[in-house]
Amino acid sequence: MTRSALRARTRAGAAVVVLSLGLTACAPELPAPDPEAPPVAARPVLAPEQVEAVLDDVGTALEEAAAELERDAVDDRLTGPARKIRRTELLVAEELDTTEYVTQLPTETKSVMISTAESWPRIVLAVSEQPELQTERLLALEQPSARAPYQLWAWVRLFPNVELPAFAAPTTGSPQVAADAEGYLMTPDAAVAAYADVLSKGSKSDHAELFAEDPFRQQIAQIKKLQNKALDAADGKQTMTFSAVPGSVRALETVDGGVVVVGEMTALEDRVAEKGAKIAPGSRIEKALARNLTVKNEMSISYTSAVALYLPADDAGETPVVLGVEHVATSADIPS
Repeated sequence: MTRSALRARTRAGAAVVVLSLGLTACAPELPAPDPEAPPVAARPVLAPEQVEAVLDDVGTALEEAAAELERDAVDDRLTGPARKIRRTELLVAEELDTTEYVTQLPTETKSVMISTAESWPRIVLAVSEQPELQTERLLALEQPSARAPYQLWAWVRLFPNVELPAFAAPTTGSPQVAADAEGYLMTPDAAVAAYADVLSKGSKSDHAELFAEDPFRQQIAQIKKLQNKALDAADGKQTMTFSAVPGSVRALETVDGGVVVVGEMTALEDRVAEKGAKIAPGSRIEKALARNLTVKNEMSISYTSAVALYLPADDAGETPVVLGVEHVATSADIPS
């Protein structure tokens, strides 16, 4: 090869190298790996100070209604069984001219448990300060929709010396649990129904061994015994049947994987005596509720009740615990 030809070939090779380097320098950079962002932890639906403000508003409504014996005054801040019970208590107070039978409901709290639900309804549970000579109340607040205010949905009188399970801190929040959620000893709605069956049937209930004896269960058994003894002389009988209200369960998960459930129940007490006998109301509250009734040999008293239960996780090897109950007569009737 001649020198001129070799120089030409060398220049051509150099041009190719330069061109190759130029293409490499202008190539776009490969994208860096972009891993998925970690999931954002659910946040509590209210801050503790917001819960305090809600309870202040509830307390104001309760005070105004009791001062004026005005039932409609509670409608904006109470709902569910709380509204039914409070309206009845105010009616009885008006009839008897005393607030003796209006339940004390402190809205100052010892602790609060706040839902982390991202949809509605959303709930908050709070343990009240202790009223004088009585036990604390477990208050259940609910917000039914995004623009609705929080309302008091139910309250429960906690049993003496009862110990509530631990919840996550209010600033962390607690998962809200559906009525049919599994993973517990039983679903929340099934637990309320089982307890209602025990109250109705006592030791004959299929669930009698599931629940330990508690003060309310003992009270109902004693009432049945005394009522039947009194009616026996008139060839009579008393029965009381409890039922869980469908769709009336509110629940938050505890730190140990269990759940605290607040549910609504109704109860119907029937008293029947032989023909010609007359069954009179047995208490001042019943007299107020039966104010327009003609005394006969039959009477029915309807009750609205709320119960709080603790359900352990299904693998915890524990049994459910009844934490407290509220049970109030809300109407009286003469069966036709």
